[in-house]
Amino acid sequence: MTTRRYLSLIQQSVQKDGVTFKEIVPDYLYVAQKDNDSFLMHDVEIGLNNSASMKIAQSKSATYSVLAAHKVPAIEHVFLRNTLSRFATDDPIHQGRQWYSKWNQKVVVKPDTGAQGNHVYKIDVPEELDQKINTIFSLEYNVAISPFYEATYEYRIITLFQQPKLFIGKQRTTTWKHNLIGGAKPVAIAKPLQADLAVLAKKASTALQLDFCSIDILHTNNGLRVIEVNDQVMMDEYVKANPSVENEVAHVYREAILHRFHHYRPISSND
Repeated sequence: MTTRRYLSLIQQSVQKDGVTFKEIVPDYLYVAQKDNDSFLMHDVEIGLNNSASMKIAQSKSATYSVLAAHKVPAIEHVFLRNTLSRFATDDPIHQGRQWYSKWNQKVVVKPDTGAQGNHVYKIDVPEELDQKINTIFSLEYNVAISPFYEATYEYRIITLFQQPKLFIGKQRTTTWKHNLIGGAKPVAIAKPLQADLAVLAKKASTALQLDFCSIDILHTNNGLRVIEVNDQVMMDEYVKANPSVENEVAHVYREAILHRFHHYRPISSND
C-alpha cells in the first residue's frame, strides 16, 4: 500500500468493492485488479479520458481554443512558441508585446503545459515582459499569455462523465494566486452559485470530451470564466486543508474507479 496520503485515500475508497492494487513502482505505478479485470494506474490517473482530450487539456492555449469554439466563457490564452523550437517562425516576444498592449498592459505569462502554478507571472511593467517570457523559454517550455483578471475567488469543479460531483471554493489571501499550496484558503460555495458553476463545468467538460476532470473557474467582474481544465483530478491540497471532506473525495474516486472496471452501480450514501 502506498505511503502517500491522497493516493492511499483513493485506493482505500474501493477496498470494500474487492479492488486491490499491485505495486509496479512504489507510490507511482500500479495494477488495479478486480475479479478477472485489471488496468494500469499511473500516479492518480485511472485512465477514463481519451488521449487526444488529455493532450488538449494539458495545453492552456489549446484548451481555450476548444472552449472558445464551443462558445464556453473562458479566459483567453494565446500560444507563444519557444524561440529554441525548430518550428519557430514568428517573433514570440513581439507577439507578446502586442497582446500586452491589447490587454491594457496587465497580463499573465505561464508555461503552456505548466502545472501547480509554477513559473506563473503577472506582468504590469513592460520591462518584465520580455524577461519572464525568456525565463520560461529557458526552461524549454512554450508560453501561454493571457489577460489578467482581478478576482478574489476561484472554484474547482470535479466532473465525472460531464456530471459535477464536487465543488471546491478558493479565496486568495496574501498573493494574487488562488493555489491552496500557495496560501489561498478553502471557502464554502452557496447553492445558487453551485448551480451556475455546474452549468459551466458541464459545458467545458463536454466541449473537451473529458470523462473525469476538474474545471477551474474564475469569478471575475465579467462573470464566471473557465481559466483551466485539468485532465488529472488532484485534490490532495484540498484534503489537507479540509480533512472533513475525505469521504466526499473518496466517494468520487470510488465511483470513477468502478466505472473504469465497468462495474458501476448507483452508490447510496449508506455504502
